[in-house]
Amino acid sequence: MARVTVEDCLDKVPTRYDLIILAGKRARQLATGGRRATLEWENDKPTVMALREIEAETVTA
Repeated sequence: MARVTVEDCLDKVPTRYDLIILAGKRARQLATGGRRATLEWENDKPTVMALREIEAETVTA
């Protein structure tokens, strides 16, 4: 899949601070096995996967 940038995700989340908090919490959930990924896992690290989910709007604040 194409590379995900913070700028792409800022269209979905009101502020950069909210984006970082949301991505961090979601990445931690993915890393510890708390919740399954909502998109197909493509051998990405949890932080990248969290940003991909935010960009796809499958995870919201």
